[in-house]
Amino acid sequence: MGNNMFLRQSIIRRSTATSDNVIDGLAAWVTVLFDLANLQQDRGRALGLEARIPGDALDRLARALSESRNGCIIAVPHIGSLELFAAHLKDCGFNVGFVYSIGRRPTPTEQWIYAGRSATGATPIAFARRNTGAEIARVLQNKGVVFMVVDVYPSAIYAGITVNTHDSEFRYPPGPARYARTGTLVLPGFASCRDATGFSMNILAPIAYRTSMLVQAAAAEFTQEVAAHVDGFTAEQPGAYWLWHPIPNDPYLAIAERRRPDLLTALAPTDDEAVALAVEAADARLTASDLTDPVRWTEAPPLASSALPETVG
Repeated sequence: MGNNMFLRQSIIRRSTATSDNVIDGLAAWVTVLFDLANLQQDRGRALGLEARIPGDALDRLARALSESRNGCIIAVPHIGSLELFAAHLKDCGFNVGFVYSIGRRPTPTEQWIYAGRSATGATPIAFARRNTGAEIARVLQNKGVVFMVVDVYPSAIYAGITVNTHDSEFRYPPGPARYARTGTLVLPGFASCRDATGFSMNILAPIAYRTSMLVQAAAAEFTQEVAAHVDGFTAEQPGAYWLWHPIPNDPYLAIAERRRPDLLTALAPTDDEAVALAVEAADARLTASDLTDPVRWTEAPPLASSALPETVG
């Protein structure tokens, strides 16, 4: 848990992460868990905080939907309060879908996370299923907005599209480029981590897809542009990057093995209890207000590293 976050924080920061950097990242993940709990138990309370989004961002999304032949995709990284972002857009009147990963036989934790994401009001769409494309199409064809988390590609089978980001090679999902080629507009977006008063969101202008190019070249250029925005988002708020759990063909581990062996030698022996206590203290500092006295969970989510989900998104 801590070691995975250490590798990821080090690579996105282009340095060697400190223990505080690791704790901040894990605290951001815990904040996501609190948000999921509150969405399940009291959606109004979960959204009863300041949701800061520029007016022109909402105008940009509405204009893109009116111009697009087939809905819009918001391409986001694993940063900040994505579920609150989706729920806020839903409450603003947008038809929203959310692509997420879940095991074929969901663990209790995955089921709990699924329940929290369903409580956003967005349509949940499972990644890598036979009906994934049909479910995405259903939302897009109804002038909907589909959230796709794009900073890693959780496939152990398909190669994805190689991009350069964080001064290294990463695999990104091919989906956004495929949809862009058929006329769906893809807009980069991001959310901040929730603090005691609320959280921030933004949606940028659609990324151009050059249909005059060969398919492979156009997809590579388009996806590299997506990656450039994601790189910028993570550089601005690395402490809000919360993805720590294992990924098939983990790009962070591959980068450490290939280019940053110093990170592997710096890995500390795992001490989940010490990490959990430090994260708890950090999360209390980040969200110290009545808003963070979460609604009493009917079932406490497991926080031990062995119980957390092994999927992304």
